[in-house]
Amino acid sequence: MEPSNHDYYEKLTKDFLVRDSKLFRFGSIGDGGYYLRPKTLMESKVLFSGGISSNLEFEYDLFRFNKDIKIVMIDPTVSGTKLLVKGIARLFFRKPDKLRYLINALIFNYLKRNSRCIHHKLWLNKEQSILNLARTSFNTEKKILLKLDIEGSEFDFLEEIQSNLDSFSAMVFEFHDMDQRHQQVQDFISSCSSQFQLVHLSENPSGGYDSKRRPKNIEITLERHHRDKLN
Repeated sequence: MEPSNHDYYEKLTKDFLVRDSKLFRFGSIGDGGYYLRPKTLMESKVLFSGGISSNLEFEYDLFRFNKDIKIVMIDPTVSGTKLLVKGIARLFFRKPDKLRYLINALIFNYLKRNSRCIHHKLWLNKEQSILNLARTSFNTEKKILLKLDIEGSEFDFLEEIQSNLDSFSAMVFEFHDMDQRHQQVQDFISSCSSQFQLVHLSENPSGGYDSKRRPKNIEITLERHHRDKLN
């Protein structure tokens, strides 16, 4: 029998999704925004943000919302100068999102100059460790709010995350290549279910669809069970 067009998406929804009325969207309206409980944000000590590219609206929202949170930004492709040049070039060539590039250039430079934020120009891969980077940046391995949008390399860190669930307050991901790697995502969410629940799941159209109209990219939020308290 031919599977349904959204078989793995529907399976994730059926097996794991728990509707949560307390979620709030932080960041941009389209790609680059994520759903979280505001309470979780206020209890988190560090935002570990893997992959920022040209959109720092999520990071800036969290920076403003929690006046004590520290932010570790990991991305080797971004700089304030590069964002500014892209924004100015778009003004001259009448390309879309010109103001957005300029605004994000200002946000990046503002965050980078603040003592609560640090930017590492690193490629996140198997040679890196999320917890080591958090510890060397701000001397903490607890209450980490994790965001990973690193074009498929998020799969390199699933084992570390599963082995250190106590370190994270919540986790948001953009998972790529779902048409090929959906079972890994299914297994990962299942392995986290003792402490976390899937509270948000959505397609990301920017990743496109396969020949069966199944989404290649999805965005998810894993929040702690309400009974769990952060230490």
